[in-house]
Amino acid sequence: MADKTREISVVVIGGSYAGAAAAKQLAVLSKKGYSGLKVTLVDQSTHYFHAIGFPKALVDAEYAESAFLPFADFFPNGTKHEFVNQKLSRVLDEHHVELDNGQELYYDYLVLATGGQAPGPINVVGRTKDEGVAEIQQLREGLDNADSVLVVGGGAVGVEVAGFVAEKYPGKRVTLVHSRARLLPEHFRPGLSNGAIDKLGRLGVKVVLNDKVEIPSDFGYASNVGHRVLHGTTSGNDYASDVQILAVGFRLHTEYVEPLEQVLGHSLREPTSGALRVRPTLQLENSAVPHIYVPGDVNNLPGSTKFGFKAEMQGNTAAGNIKKMIASGFDKAFKSADNAQAVAEAAPKASAWSDYVDLMLVPIGPDLGVAQVLKIALGSSGLANLFVRQLKSKDFMLGMRKGYFPKSKKAKRE
Repeated sequence: MADKTREISVVVIGGSYAGAAAAKQLAVLSKKGYSGLKVTLVDQSTHYFHAIGFPKALVDAEYAESAFLPFADFFPNGTKHEFVNQKLSRVLDEHHVELDNGQELYYDYLVLATGGQAPGPINVVGRTKDEGVAEIQQLREGLDNADSVLVVGGGAVGVEVAGFVAEKYPGKRVTLVHSRARLLPEHFRPGLSNGAIDKLGRLGVKVVLNDKVEIPSDFGYASNVGHRVLHGTTSGNDYASDVQILAVGFRLHTEYVEPLEQVLGHSLREPTSGALRVRPTLQLENSAVPHIYVPGDVNNLPGSTKFGFKAEMQGNTAAGNIKKMIASGFDKAFKSADNAQAVAEAAPKASAWSDYVDLMLVPIGPDLGVAQVLKIALGSSGLANLFVRQLKSKDFMLGMRKGYFPKSKKAKRE
């Protein structure tokens, strides 16, 4: 049996859904005899932002304040574990990463949970709570003063934003334009789209399908306050509005693996998207580095997996596989091996991540919503409203996230 007291370094890059889940699970090993274990969580922001709750944060200033939780409170006091407020610069080799400030970190196991960049401020650009709150507030103030709002993109975020904006500002003209034939991800039932169109209509939202909106380059991949006319390239329509909110997916920035690719002599990324290629176990597909895991939006799994709760599930799977490797003593053998490739190939069998949860909850304002559960679409029905209201609309599951920050909860009680 492997020595539990040995020094083990786990570095987790990215503190959102996948990274936070992995770091929290692995840190627990310290309470199970692994006295030499250190988990280092690295994120460029001082605070975790509960991005799932952005639609509510946009119209509710108090909620927006509460949606930022300090990473300084992530690990309990009295442990070796550490939060480092920096951005990943490069993965140098099989055991070292470099941060933006030039600091190098050694790792026995690495979790790359860098996610994707959604349009700001859905994905806040600011690196502090004050900066993030200010970004959202600027857009909210734009809504306060606007007569018309254009939401581009009819996925879950776009539908939720349009619904919450229309409910909060019933006198404003809200238009939602989507490039596809129906709203919401197309691997869900058509009844979801039909129900969303119906309930958005009840709030006065005009929905336009099958039209791709051209985004001006000066938007800088962010929403915009100020009167603009955007052009629909499919229909030829022009859409005039005072505020434009982009909800059009995300971009990946994975240039940080270039040094590792050079060391391995092997590309690790999809050529078009830049997504990191993984095995079903969420390990990088290159067999020489079985100790590097990639959960969440940054991997090349299908688009149907790109949801916050599924990223969290993947983070848990990655952590579970690393636990197996730690228990087997893989890190000790890999570190001292003359033939690292042979040791890597003899790594304990990892478990594949299973996308078994068929669930979609889409609030449309605080009182309406659509859902899919076990392939049953709850679209236009009142049951969907009740279901979504009870499970998501109230706080967009923020209360569940606060459990990751025990010191924040204690301070609030005091």
